[in-house]
Amino acid sequence: MKEWWDSLSQMSQVFATVAIPATVVMVLQTILLFFGIGDGDDVEIADDVDDISSGALDGSDGLSLFTIRGIVAFFAVGGWTGIAVDNANGSEALAIILSLLAGSAALFGIAYLFKFAFKLQNNGTLSLENAVGKTGEVYIPIPANRGGTGKVMVTVQERLCELSAITSEDRELKTGEYIRVIEAIDEQTVLVVSHESDETIEKKGGISKWIHS
Repeated sequence: MKEWWDSLSQMSQVFATVAIPATVVMVLQTILLFFGIGDGDDVEIADDVDDISSGALDGSDGLSLFTIRGIVAFFAVGGWTGIAVDNANGSEALAIILSLLAGSAALFGIAYLFKFAFKLQNNGTLSLENAVGKTGEVYIPIPANRGGTGKVMVTVQERLCELSAITSEDRELKTGEYIRVIEAIDEQTVLVVSHESDETIEKKGGISKWIHS
């Protein structure tokens, strides 16, 4: 190792000082990710910078550049690229330019990779809009005239879910009563429901069929 270090030029040693620790961190991140540690926990750096940029760096498209993984990739890829160019007898200016370009490509690559992964994850996320029109059952009583929140059991996206709900009806909806979802409100975290008659549920084939509808 010492021989390799001594064989490097001063410029390459600067690049190596950056690239080696960044590479170690990147390898550790990858290993931890395989074990499910730190998955989805890629913290953004310098939130104030993102605020000042008014979304230029972390825009409405959900692209986050300044993350721990992105910055580590920038230094690792950029550092090794600088060493390679310098060892190939390229000029110091060329080594710096190519290392910055390679590091930036890695930074954007990591950002787009996690943006794509986040979209895939969101595709499986529960959307309460899909509950509208569904029938369900009151789990915790719902106060009348939107006077408070109760709980209902509704099957959404093939999952039986316990969800917060309110009602505009002039009476309390009691535990065990059947309901129909009218809309989703409060940034789609609360359902608006109305009473659904037992007769309607029976016409659908009874509770065993309804619970999976």
